[in-house]
Amino acid sequence: MRILQTKRAFHKEFKRQIRMAIVAAIGFTIAFAWKEAVYDTFNTYVARFLEVSLDHYLTQNYTAIAITLMGVLVIFITSKLIRE
Repeated sequence: MRILQTKRAFHKEFKRQIRMAIVAAIGFTIAFAWKEAVYDTFNTYVARFLEVSLDHYLTQNYTAIAITLMGVLVIFITSKLIRE
């Protein structure tokens, strides 16, 4: 009897993990699709804000910092809004 319960629990957890893997794969695909659009938008704004050309060597670094800060802010806000 215990073996059947363990088997059911394993199948349930296996299905849950497969669903999570599929959702993660789709999420990464969506993120990859939006990567260039987000990066180019931030890159343009950073270059304008700093009044440097898009080809300036530090623009990419400042853009990465700006995207990171925006991402952390979004994560912080959503974690506060979606509490258990």
